[in-house]
Amino acid sequence: MEISAIRCLVSRHGEMLGMYTLDLAFIDGAPHVVFAWEEGEEPVPAFATPIDSRFLERLPPGGEVAYQYRMSVEDPRPLE
Repeated sequence: MEISAIRCLVSRHGEMLGMYTLDLAFIDGAPHVVFAWEEGEEPVPAFATPIDSRFLERLPPGGEVAYQYRMSVEDPRPLE
């Protein structure tokens, strides 16, 4: 699984939270923003949201963030 950093606008339960740098994982070839990982030997997304690759933009090499997403992403984690 390829994992990179992505910068995106995040909302949670209808409230806009702002811009965040999160993990981007390609799961079965499809891009997902990962909000949390399961503990273990191999990285396994615990909470991830699929995103539309049409709005995924690769940034110039050399920076800490490899991608940015031009749409907002809903955080799928439950409220505590």
